[in-house]
Amino acid sequence: MKAETQLFLNQLSLSTDAKQAAIVDNCRFDERVNSSRWGKFEDRLLNPLEPDWEDWKEVEKLNYEDTVTVLRSSIPDSFLDLNRTAWLQGIVTNRTVVRLEHLERLFKKENLGFDELKGLINSKRPDEKKRLETVMENWNNIRDGRPTFAAFYDEVKAEADHADWQHQLRDRLGLGHYGSNKGVEIPVALMRYSLDEVITASKAKTIPCAFALPTVLDGGMHEFFFPVPKAHAYGATLHLAPDQADTLTAEMLHYRIDYRPEHLWKVAWINSPHSVTDDGRLRDARDLHLIALQEAANRPDFGQAMEGRK
Repeated sequence: MKAETQLFLNQLSLSTDAKQAAIVDNCRFDERVNSSRWGKFEDRLLNPLEPDWEDWKEVEKLNYEDTVTVLRSSIPDSFLDLNRTAWLQGIVTNRTVVRLEHLERLFKKENLGFDELKGLINSKRPDEKKRLETVMENWNNIRDGRPTFAAFYDEVKAEADHADWQHQLRDRLGLGHYGSNKGVEIPVALMRYSLDEVITASKAKTIPCAFALPTVLDGGMHEFFFPVPKAHAYGATLHLAPDQADTLTAEMLHYRIDYRPEHLWKVAWINSPHSVTDDGRLRDARDLHLIALQEAANRPDFGQAMEGRK
């Protein structure tokens, strides 16, 4: 990262807008993005010597569109040599992972209703099994090639098996964009599959690496992401219950796979907002999370608390 960029980010980190300060902090704290990848981002700035916030947001949007939400036939930067410093290698691939998927786009594209999809899951009727296969094929066709965030099932089993799994997992996995307002209604699916299936998909594509560690440039810059010290084994989600933000749940990125009917575990509605809905709670959650990261990695020098910042 250029000195001018560092100065710009350090100045903005003093913002009274907690969301803006959090996004800036993520860029300041991330130790996994190498100079080449930052350089690719900075080269898009209109004036790299004197960046401004509006230009930064526009470049972030362009970077996200061009290097993250790529066509399904392309490979996102996460798995290219450009991101080698954040590759996740030597992972045990016989483990099961889970992730939440937003279903609204699928419903509109397929003219499909929530109750219909719920009824297709685990149906034994041949016609309904065939219908679900078609739904999954069509879903794969409209999904792009962005890297997939996932968590280990055995680590979040209590939440995944809970009757209120959709809210429990939303909070534990730090999915703040899934319901921050009252009156929210978001249809979601819980997907479950083996990392061995990711390996199979990546071999067919012959990509450099199938797994990576999450960075600030991989999922769109937002306040609910939090980078980790370089030596930390995985990413660590920011729990959306502020008093539980010291829970460090492992997350990773993997290469896109095509979903099959057996990957679709269950569906539900997210209809309650999470708790990190104001500046004070965001600061509290991030500061507690930071302390946990510092202790886990024995890195008291990592990051900077938001409280008392001047």
